Amino acid sequence: MKTIIKIESEWNNAHCSIADAEEVLPGWAELPEALKSVWEEHGPFVAIVANEGVITNMVATEEILGKTVEQAQTEKLAELSASCNETIVNGCDVALSSTSGHISLTNEDQINLTNAAASIEAGMTEYPYHLDGQLCAMFSAADILVMGKAATKHKLYHTTYYNHLAAWVRRCETVKDVEAIAYGSELPEDLAANMAAILAAAQAGEA
Repeated sequence: MKTIIKIESEWNNAHCSIADAEEVLPGWAELPEALKSVWEEHGPFVAIVANEGVITNMVATEEILGKTVEQAQTEKLAELSASCNETIVNGCDVALSSTSGHISLTNEDQINLTNAAASIEAGMTEYPYHLDGQLCAMFSAADILVMGKAATKHKLYHTTYYNHLAAWVRRCETVKDVEAIAYGSELPEDLAANMAAILAAAQAGEA
């Protein structure tokens, strides 16, 4: 009978072992007498080298611990932030006086729309702009303002939504709960109500 150890480690750096095995299984290796003391002291957290079904070298390693809630929260917040930014940049649909289309909202696009709206507010009756995939054209003052308001509403919604997702993530107490949250998830009732109130107040302020 012999002790055999699985050559490939588990996710936490541990190696499975079988004592009193009758034969060496595929993917496993026999523990020789010379290395038993190392295994007894440091196993199952070791690094091993095997050749032809026999372990030829073994050194101690450290256990890889599971992800903490704090680590999961940090990773999730970064993931959600990236999704929020991507969604904002992807832009929104707009319905104008004589056409409809889509506008992207990269940082440059947002600057261009801000400049366009400022020019209209300064007295211009039309301004050149372009919908995604279309040639630049002159748009009426009303249409420029529609695009500006649509962009503002789109960005406000998603930044507010991310803020509430982040609050949700930060109050989670388990890794499982943190990792279950995704961009697009329905907010818990209290956070959803708070977000709705903020958006309603913002909309009322524009009226």
